Amino acid sequence: MDKESSTKLIHRLNRAEGQIRALKRIIEGGTCADCKEFITQVKAARSALQGVSEEYIAHHIHKCEKLPKEQREEQINEAIRLLARG
Repeated sequence: MDKESSTKLIHRLNRAEGQIRALKRIIEGGTCADCKEFITQVKAARSALQGVSEEYIAHHIHKCEKLPKEQREEQINEAIRLLARG
């Protein structure tokens, strides 16, 4: 993976990590946190992780272009199956 792609992925992971830490603080605080704030953080973390997944798979599929056709189709189909599982 090239430096620019890995930097983007690390940035997205750092963002998700920060949002998950915020969720942990809310729970550990033992207070009745604002439900809207909690749900917003959950959705933001989920979105950040979805972005990591999409970007990584896009990179993987582009890398597959260099494989023989049979292997390329197998790799792409595997990625599609994993994405479909959600």
